[in-house]
Amino acid sequence: MKHYDVYLMPDAIKDLSEIYEYILEASGLPDVAWAYIERLRDKCHGFQVAPIRGQKRDDLRQNLRIAVIDKNAVIAFEVDEDQQSVIILNIFYGGRDYETIMRDSQEI
Repeated sequence: MKHYDVYLMPDAIKDLSEIYEYILEASGLPDVAWAYIERLRDKCHGFQVAPIRGQKRDDLRQNLRIAVIDKNAVIAFEVDEDQQSVIILNIFYGGRDYETIMRDSQEI
């Protein structure tokens, strides 16, 4: 079975940081916030095997895929078959409007 390299882009890392801050502020429990971030990272790295999943969204960005990784989190990613890599572009939490965000990022 092929294994893909998984890369979190700077925006995805920033998203994780913001999710951590949000959960920390809401709960006041750094251990809870950190455990959730670790769980999200583990789920992202789970795309090393069989990364062609989720919904293809070429309407928002060429080669974009969207997948639910937790009941409150969705990732936007691309799969590069030639490089055998998965590029995590963003991690959206709590119902953020990923369609608008991804569409707007194409216009820059």
